[in-house]
Amino acid sequence: MNCKSWFLPAIGTALVAGCAGPLDQRWDDPVYRSLQERYTEHDRQLADVGSDESSPPPFGLNSLQSLSVEDAIRVAIDHSPQLRSAGYRIDATTGRVLQAGLYPNPSLSFGGEALGSSGGNGGETIYLIEQEIVLGGKLGRARDVAESDRLAARAEFVAEEFAVATRVMRAYYAGVSAQERLVKREELSALAAQLLEAVTAQVQAGSATEPDRLRAEVVFEQAQIELDAARFEVKAVMQALASAIGLNEQIDMPLVSSMDHLPELSSLEELMAATLDANSRISLARIAIVRAKQAHRLAKAQGIPELTASIGPRYSDIDNETTVDVGLGLEIPLFDRNQGEVQAALAERLSASAQLRNVQLELLAEVSAAWAMYETAYAASSRYQHQLLPKAERTLDLTRQAYRSGKTDYLRLLDAQQVVVESRIAYVNTLQRLHIAAALLNELSQSDAPWRNPRKEDQPNTEVNQ
Repeated sequence: MNCKSWFLPAIGTALVAGCAGPLDQRWDDPVYRSLQERYTEHDRQLADVGSDESSPPPFGLNSLQSLSVEDAIRVAIDHSPQLRSAGYRIDATTGRVLQAGLYPNPSLSFGGEALGSSGGNGGETIYLIEQEIVLGGKLGRARDVAESDRLAARAEFVAEEFAVATRVMRAYYAGVSAQERLVKREELSALAAQLLEAVTAQVQAGSATEPDRLRAEVVFEQAQIELDAARFEVKAVMQALASAIGLNEQIDMPLVSSMDHLPELSSLEELMAATLDANSRISLARIAIVRAKQAHRLAKAQGIPELTASIGPRYSDIDNETTVDVGLGLEIPLFDRNQGEVQAALAERLSASAQLRNVQLELLAEVSAAWAMYETAYAASSRYQHQLLPKAERTLDLTRQAYRSGKTDYLRLLDAQQVVVESRIAYVNTLQRLHIAAALLNELSQSDAPWRNPRKEDQPNTEVNQ
């Protein structure tokens, strides 16, 4: 029997059997898939040149004339290094899923016995293919563990997406409220200047005293200090917004999302139910339970020894014949049956189950605290909007009418105007707290992601001209 007639094809077959298919990148998460397509090539170019400079991907504010909160979140998602890192961790875990399911490679060995004898005979030559046969379903169980890691990476990606959205919303509404406070501080500064001018005129006319003028000067200086602080605050929060979005330059375009529209949320019970169902931390805890269960099964399977099979031709030059050697080897699990890892995996499995309950309790406490902040701010905003501000405006109107008819003095009119402006500043502060609480509750419940929808300007116009 000529060994070459079957040995080379056998080697080829064994090598093909040991190879794996292509990496499966048919992502089942549309959010990640869209982002991955956007910036993967950009990051690969940076990795190829080995540059530490993080020039942003070609997505930003260039095409926008104004900035809504949803657009700010979209730009931040395109630029966020944390989100991009989380996306690449999905790539890494997907590769490990593939690797975990690969069968061990066969080995090819050559041996020679009694070569170069004095009688001129070549002795014996042996070609041997060895293959480890995995028993106990270890490959499938290892792949299940790796798949749990991939699902956990996906959950972390979604959690990071909502975290980015919350950071941007907080920074965005901080910018809106700071700009509105600056406008109101400018109005208060103008009123304080008018008050000082009026009191100075009265002092000169003898109808007011020097302490009245000093008090007006104190009010004016305090208004100037608060105005300067408001100007500095606007610069700081706009830079903070740019940083939250992921840009280096400060944003100078108008912020068009108004805070006057009070966000309407579901009831506390519905938010708690949504949080316990959809929050990524809950998903991670549940995945951890499944993974611990799969790891426990894998640890028990790893106590089963592998079977090693070998086959190959042996050619004897002495006898001028070819034979086939066949071998089987099996480790005897006498001492090491992986019992320590089985015990550890069982403990991890019990710990993961307890951790889920802990995460649930933590999230319920966070939802309750955020809901209390939301309810307080919503009630205050509603009272400002429907009661306090209308009354302050009405008081100002009546004071103006009384001033025009000579029934009150100019100082009373200025005081009424100051009350209105200060009430509006307090209203703006309350609205900011309201939107921050709403953003936090949305991050906890992960129930609404309007930034995933296409921009209205980018949607095709389906209206038919009549």
